[in-house]
Amino acid sequence: MQNPKAKMDEIKTKFMDLLNKQTNRQVKIPAMGFSDYFIQTVTAAESLKSDNLEKTQSSENDAEIINAQKSDQEILESIEHIYFQVESDTDMYELKKVLGNGVNYDLINSTIAQLRKQHKVLSKKVRQNILEQRSACNEEFVAINETQKELEQALWTCRKARSYLNYARTNLTTTSLEILASYRKREILKELLNSLQAVKKLKSTDVEVQKLLSDCNYSGAISLLLRCKNFAVEFMEYNCVQSLNKKLQETLLLTEYQLDTVLNEMILNFDMQKYAKLQEAYKLLNKSLMAMDQLHIHFISAIHSSVNSVIRGYNDPNVDENLKYLYEQLCENVEADKYIPCLISLCKTFWTILASYYQMVMWHQNYKLYSVDTAESPDLYIQEKLKKGKSRIWNDILTKICTFLQSSKLKTLKYDQFIQVLSIIQRLKKVGLEFCGEHSDKLIEIMQIQSEEFFQRYHIACLEEICLFLDNESWTVVDSFGNILQLPEFRSVRHTLRRHKSPPVVLLINSPSVEHSPTSNNNCDELVSVHSQDAVSSIYGSYGYFLRFSEKSSPFDGGLDVAMLEEDILSGIVDEASCYFSEESDDEHKSLQSKECEDLTGCISVTVNNTTLNVFRCIGRYLQMCKLLHCISPKIVMSMLELMDFYAFAVHEIFAKDSVVQMENFYSPKLEEKLEYVSHHVVPNIKIWPLNFSSLINNELANPDTLYGLSQRIVAVESGHCMVQQFQILHTYLNHLLPAQERSMLKNYFDYLNFMMDVGKPVYTCVTSRVIDLTAILTMMAKVKWDVNHVSFQHNNYIDIMNRNIQNFAMRLEEIGKEIAVPAEPVWNSMTHVATHLLVEGFSNVKKCSAGGRALMQLDFTNFMSILELISNQKYPECRAYVDLFIKAYYFSNEQFEEWIIEQKNLQTQQYTNKQLTNLIVCACISDKRTRQKLLNLVGNDHHLNTSSTSSTATT
Repeated sequence: MQNPKAKMDEIKTKFMDLLNKQTNRQVKIPAMGFSDYFIQTVTAAESLKSDNLEKTQSSENDAEIINAQKSDQEILESIEHIYFQVESDTDMYELKKVLGNGVNYDLINSTIAQLRKQHKVLSKKVRQNILEQRSACNEEFVAINETQKELEQALWTCRKARSYLNYARTNLTTTSLEILASYRKREILKELLNSLQAVKKLKSTDVEVQKLLSDCNYSGAISLLLRCKNFAVEFMEYNCVQSLNKKLQETLLLTEYQLDTVLNEMILNFDMQKYAKLQEAYKLLNKSLMAMDQLHIHFISAIHSSVNSVIRGYNDPNVDENLKYLYEQLCENVEADKYIPCLISLCKTFWTILASYYQMVMWHQNYKLYSVDTAESPDLYIQEKLKKGKSRIWNDILTKICTFLQSSKLKTLKYDQFIQVLSIIQRLKKVGLEFCGEHSDKLIEIMQIQSEEFFQRYHIACLEEICLFLDNESWTVVDSFGNILQLPEFRSVRHTLRRHKSPPVVLLINSPSVEHSPTSNNNCDELVSVHSQDAVSSIYGSYGYFLRFSEKSSPFDGGLDVAMLEEDILSGIVDEASCYFSEESDDEHKSLQSKECEDLTGCISVTVNNTTLNVFRCIGRYLQMCKLLHCISPKIVMSMLELMDFYAFAVHEIFAKDSVVQMENFYSPKLEEKLEYVSHHVVPNIKIWPLNFSSLINNELANPDTLYGLSQRIVAVESGHCMVQQFQILHTYLNHLLPAQERSMLKNYFDYLNFMMDVGKPVYTCVTSRVIDLTAILTMMAKVKWDVNHVSFQHNNYIDIMNRNIQNFAMRLEEIGKEIAVPAEPVWNSMTHVATHLLVEGFSNVKKCSAGGRALMQLDFTNFMSILELISNQKYPECRAYVDLFIKAYYFSNEQFEEWIIEQKNLQTQQYTNKQLTNLIVCACISDKRTRQKLLNLVGNDHHLNTSSTSSTATT
């Protein structure tokens, strides 16, 4: 225990420190003349003096106190800084200051007075601070007393503890200490033995791990390594364990690398059992999420590496493999004959990757790695990661496929090869839709562009092919043809046409355009529903690709048969079930031909030639492309119509250009529009047009013995008519393929299906206009005296000649009818048209005519028409009315004549020429000049009075 005197000195020191701390910070006490003794002895006396001074100064006014305070503060601030420094020599400082310039007693006295004044003020300030801190000092003394009591209690406790320890030392024996020592030694030996066993186990861990890895027991190997690492941490004080721990860490890293290698193998060769063990191992490593990220990297890397490997396998083997080609260059280096095999190989490789990924997704959906099922569960993260990874993987595959499809080799493929490419892409698109729900818009866009370019070239090639057929056409009937469904190009759509069967349509020769074809209320939604119902009937076809195939088998194996042409690549129409219908044998196919023809067309006999057969085949191929390329189906359907329109245009160019009469009125506005469209938009694309038909025109069409090639003309026109008939079978189905906004194009076409009959009018007129010698008949009619007063019962001689010509024409038709079916109605209509217009032209050339002459005209016309209707076995009310009206106009009154002229001029297609009307007015109003001039003004072409062109105006 410390000496009480020393204790008091310590307390005194602390007290002085307290006083110094509590003093005003702005007042600094100089060290001059102060000591411990001064503080202790002077404090009490100064306090008494301060009390007396306060009492004596209480009577002073407040102003003096304020001035005194200010002066004290100024005196304190005037104290020099050296007096506040601890080690400063103030005596020497003052001496130097007053004696620096010699002895100056006044300066010494003033300095002494100043120092005394400063000392007095400073002492006063110190006393005030001491008095202010008196209460704090008392509190500190109380705390000191309490501290002293605690120290005495602590001293007592120490003495008591020492007495207890002394007692324990004297009572414990040496035997007890030896027992404790032995027990401690035994525990140390046991711990040493455990350490040796752990070291032995750590040493043999590497061999056991490799054995477990070879047995694909990845979780066991990881578990063993982790246990050994935990053992090694407990014995790190041994140098051998430290080296073993380092080796275990390296083994663990190698094992993780091996796990990553096996995980990479799962991409192209998925094994469910191996994958389960891998996931269990990653779970033990607490790296399941990291493994999933690494897995997606492997998938992306596998896509890029495998696609380059496949493409290089189809490049020229002589190319240096060390050269680094870009993927686009590798695609361009694939030869055209290897293009499709290369595409199939790419699709198979991609399928393997996608199938593996799909099975991984299914595995994670069926098995949970972690039992905790919360919003932050790792299983939910993994499933979400796999779900997002689908789109990324599929987009990478699409990028590679689209780049391959954009190569120039695709443009050089033939039609069958291009169709096969479309079929492959169709299945690839369905794989993507089933894999990640994406519609592969980029793939569709690329194929649409490529298809439009290919189809444009192919369409021109088909037109040129039709030109070659036209140039070598014999214009004879092909007897073996029954209907378009027997052609191989239509075999793939035969079952589809049954589902979308149009009602039976029989187009007669004089039938108007079909107005009741079911073109409305047909849309793609209806087609989808039909296909969906068919899919239910096929159990095998109703399952998706990923359930029917594995990573070792793919939808692209075993070739791509024609059944795939039932599919649609660029639209949402799904007709998967139709890919698996059973094809009939050839015998079954032949037995169904007649039934299908009856059900679908209602036609019994057809007339076609080789050219129209080729047009059918082109339409069949177009139809296949239309189903596979639904987005460009309007363009394809328009091209189908162009093929038929071009055939009609070619028939017109070959067989309707050798007429001896003008035929402006033979062309309807729609026919003129169609022919003009072909001439301006189709023909300029054909390089080999115009063709050389001089031999046909010179040998057949100019030969009277063959009736100017009438049989060839009939085959040409009727083949085109049959072509339109057969095309009408596709009406309803084409409506399903076309978008709703594009169906008006097809409807407008089917509203004018009789355009081939309109083409037949000028074609047949080229023959019928030569049956009668028009010039001779007009000359004979000009010699007849028409201003007679009495009418005889005998017709004129020119009628006998015309009747004989008609009889000869009928006999020639019978001879031609033995070889081919003659369309009697249009041929006789043409004949009647030429004859009646010939009569009107002859009647209009009459200068003078009486009522008897008009009666004679009616007699001649009646005799001719009776013979004509008898021979042709037909009636011609329009032609009768045409001639009768012209003859009866002679009897009109002036008002009726004027109204009739106005009516004729307002007709869209004028029945009579201005020359005929002018001659009729001049003849009828020969004595009434005023009326004649008025009517001529209505006609407006009185300058044609003197014009006459016999052969050119015989029929108008």
